[in-house]
Amino acid sequence: MKKYFNLVLFLGLTIIFLSGCMYNLVIPEENLTSGTQEDELGTGKGTLKIYLTDAPGDYKEVNIIISKIEGHIAGDGEEGEDKGSWEVLKEWDEGLLVDLIKLEDVSILLASLELEPNKYTQLRLFLMGGEEDAWIILEGSEGPEGPTSTEPLEIPSVYQTGIKLNRPFEIVAGSITKLTIDFDAEKSVVKTGNGKYKLKPVIHVSAETYSEGEEPPEGLESVSGTVSYYGYDYDSEDLELILVGIGGASVELSGGVYIFTNTTITSEELGFEGTFSLDNVPAGSYTLNVNADGFDEYSESIEVKVDEDTVVNVVFLLEEPGAISGSVVDSLSGLSISEASVSVTLSGGVYAFNKFALTDEDGLFFIDQLPVGSYELTVSAEGYDEYNDATPDGIAVTAGGETNISKIKLIPSTP
Repeated sequence: MKKYFNLVLFLGLTIIFLSGCMYNLVIPEENLTSGTQEDELGTGKGTLKIYLTDAPGDYKEVNIIISKIEGHIAGDGEEGEDKGSWEVLKEWDEGLLVDLIKLEDVSILLASLELEPNKYTQLRLFLMGGEEDAWIILEGSEGPEGPTSTEPLEIPSVYQTGIKLNRPFEIVAGSITKLTIDFDAEKSVVKTGNGKYKLKPVIHVSAETYSEGEEPPEGLESVSGTVSYYGYDYDSEDLELILVGIGGASVELSGGVYIFTNTTITSEELGFEGTFSLDNVPAGSYTLNVNADGFDEYSESIEVKVDEDTVVNVVFLLEEPGAISGSVVDSLSGLSISEASVSVTLSGGVYAFNKFALTDEDGLFFIDQLPVGSYELTVSAEGYDEYNDATPDGIAVTAGGETNISKIKLIPSTP
């Protein structure tokens, strides 16, 4: 999560973030209809939502490009009379690039449509089949982090004209029909005798219908914050540490229940340098990545919660961080205390920063990645009075240094 080379970057506050769409199709209720206007809703139509997911596979990537999805409307007559018709449900002019491996245990929303009530007999999924329209990346012999190789994936012409998915479903007025296309990439990629790779799709489709009132709510929250570096104020006599906003930094959010990725650039406006703000973030777990010229990449896992707008303050350090270590013992017996909570808080700084650790079975603790500064220390454990460091100037943390506090003595609580 915390990465650094010559310059060390670090997070200063709680983290949670951003908005946007990967594959252009992420937030179920936004910009996913095929030409249907809001004023058409609630006029006796039903909703069709089509999701795509994948079973686990051993490949690093399996990339395909989807061009179109069609549905077959059942006919009313006998065989030889009205056999029904095909209807385009969703079409991508330049194709929708999907890495199926990224869809393990998650799903993306391919389409959300308002349709007239009808019975459908099947779907048809169209793939682009050019030489550069599908490829796989194989894991190297040295494991997931080792060398990889990229191989073209042949899409037979029969699948370019539509993969038929035989799953009847019905559009009911006032209800939502959910179709999930489960694409098994592991079984669908076949290695031929000449060492090439060919796609032979293995796909399962499930369908369910429920009323609009039963649909799980989609939390769309806002994420805002700052990106700055923690450096010296050279205009001050004592070179105090201050936060300086970084304009033009790239902030990216990815993850969530759906594949969700978007980037924004921090403000360069005077007085607002380093600020960013994004809306319409679905609730869920994400990864935040921040890149700024002159600094190394920052990455952190965060959680976006329903009904909670989140503030994210990312702080890059110009200095190597330090650490605080020590031990916790019983003041009477001198025995080590395990699972004591040790918390350190940066005092007198320009931003709020704290971190904690639990002591091990020998009563030892180690807290690293601490910005340079003066810290207050608090220790608590079940059955003992809380301990607060009484050092007037706090506990000093220096660049690249480790401050050791041996034998912090906790007093047993009075019954």
